[in-house]
Amino acid sequence: MTTEDRTTLIDMYAAGYDVLLAAWNEVPAELRKWRPDESSWSAHENIIHCADSETVSATRIRFLISEPNPIITGYDQDEWADIFRYHDRDADLSLETIRAVRAYTVPVLRAMPDAAWSATGSHTQSGRYSATDWLNIYANHLHGHADQIRDNLRRYREQH
Repeated sequence: MTTEDRTTLIDMYAAGYDVLLAAWNEVPAELRKWRPDESSWSAHENIIHCADSETVSATRIRFLISEPNPIITGYDQDEWADIFRYHDRDADLSLETIRAVRAYTVPVLRAMPDAAWSATGSHTQSGRYSATDWLNIYANHLHGHADQIRDNLRRYREQH
């Protein structure tokens, strides 16, 4: 990956919170816990998942660049949604968590020397896992959930 490509992805990562918040704000409050079907998450569950994911991912990148060959532990996001009762969690607190964690992590990413991006560990679910893999995943993560939130709203409108 070139330095320019990496900078583009870091900029995308930095913008993720604003993109997610914009999608959330498009959904009327009374529709935020609506699910389009049994296997889909509501807008609210997407937000809570993102807060959990951000706290995990911020730790992952720190382990990758500071520890030799760290073990990166995976988790079952659907189980977390059930176990931690996502519909009972506070969306505003979750949004603030996402904002703060991203704001805290962006300077770390921008300060990483080129060599740090080749740091690798082992992910318990996907095997070899590098700092570059991390960036490719998390630069897009909140954008993807913003798309899911907008898709939920679209599907609600189609069904009603």
